[in-house]
Amino acid sequence: MKIQVPRATVLALALFSIADAHAQPSAPAPAASRGCGMAASAGTGDALARREAFDAAMRAHAIPGAQLIHTRGGISEAYCHGVLKSGAAAKVGGDTVFQAASLSKVVGAYIALHLVDEGKLDLDTPLWDYWHSARTRDNPLARRITARMVLNHTSGLRNWQISPSDPAIDRTPLESRFAPGEHYAYSGEGFYLLQRTLEHITGSSWNALAAREVFSRFDMPSSSYLTDHAFDARNASGHDKDGTPEPDRVFAWENTAWTLVTNAHDYDNFIQKALYRGEGLKPATHALMFAPSSDADDPASPSPADPFIAWGLGVGLQDADGRQLVWHWGDNPGFKALFMLDPASGESLVLFTNSENGPAAYKQVLRAFMGPGDYPAVDWSSAQD
Repeated sequence: MKIQVPRATVLALALFSIADAHAQPSAPAPAASRGCGMAASAGTGDALARREAFDAAMRAHAIPGAQLIHTRGGISEAYCHGVLKSGAAAKVGGDTVFQAASLSKVVGAYIALHLVDEGKLDLDTPLWDYWHSARTRDNPLARRITARMVLNHTSGLRNWQISPSDPAIDRTPLESRFAPGEHYAYSGEGFYLLQRTLEHITGSSWNALAAREVFSRFDMPSSSYLTDHAFDARNASGHDKDGTPEPDRVFAWENTAWTLVTNAHDYDNFIQKALYRGEGLKPATHALMFAPSSDADDPASPSPADPFIAWGLGVGLQDADGRQLVWHWGDNPGFKALFMLDPASGESLVLFTNSENGPAAYKQVLRAFMGPGDYPAVDWSSAQD
């Protein structure tokens, strides 16, 4: 496993030092514009070149609409492209909301770690000890799953036992692919099991818990795990590869693995304040989030990018080209998303697109904003189920 090699150990120690430094008083988090006019300092030739590169990447891959925020040196630049829905006139603006897909999981991971710091959750206690889920009652292996195994994707559960949009999900027994902790395999079901456990522990619905612990804490007014009809006029619609709009989706119940609706302004605040600065977390817990916890090598989904990727607690870790980055990708029908964060400098990028073609533009955008490189995380994510 990669977490056993010296490089991973050095990475963990370095990130602990970074996180501890961030816990000390520091400069205010960057203020991202809620609009898509670039920040005050962004009238430079470099910023204009980045805007042109962003628009060119979106056009090259026929992406109807997108939002991007790039933060570097305490300055956030906001960019918008295209329309909410193909064939419609409404343009993407700073307040447009997108499906975040699996970027939802990172918010869930933060909430879990915050509850660890409050003494309400232990990372290595089986979730069964907190709550007897009917879905794991008849599965001895699943009853051994811990929060750590969920967060580093070694729970042994399938990505989805049943479609997460099927109302039968809460009464469908979970089957294990392998013993918990045996190896990595990406699982949305694991996160949903953790969510239901945390709801039981706190006595709160997931959206209310997220609103209290994350959305209000980090100035995320356009974020919800449930469909909020107050956002209807500014909801982006997803699109197939050929540009055909997908039917609009209603999230009638929360699922921390995939139902977050948000925008670049909100998620940039989360990246900068929660992930980079570690606000609301003890320094050691913050460092643990970024320390390699599993090797991210799924025998069922091998990738040439495997040597460059590990998994922390809720986030991916890329170590390539002499740079270590924290990242996650999102993949819902018609919506694709990506964020990357340099935990040493605080430079970050968050991109939301309303198109199946989003991933085809990722490397072009990353190289334009975060510098040259191979970005194997993009290749790795394409190999996952």
